[in-house]
Amino acid sequence: MKKGITALGCFFIAIAAFLYVSKHLTAALMTAYINTPDVTYYEGAYDLIGFGMTFWTLLSLFVGILCLFIGIGPIFKKLFQVEDSKRKMNKTV
Repeated sequence: MKKGITALGCFFIAIAAFLYVSKHLTAALMTAYINTPDVTYYEGAYDLIGFGMTFWTLLSLFVGILCLFIGIGPIFKKLFQVEDSKRKMNKTV
């Protein structure tokens, strides 16, 4: 297992989660004192933040998942190799 790459993947996933929460929290804070019972401005504030934050969130999530799979990949390779060697041993007997 590549611990450094796995840790990097977890870090990027944490950054993606932070950015996702930041976008929603920013929209909520922008409209905290202007909402009325008749009109809610949250959706407008959420759209006002724009696609930039969503882009970086998705990019960070993608990089994090990619690094996580690269780091954990050797474990699965080794697991499947053990299964294959057991099958070969059963065939020769």
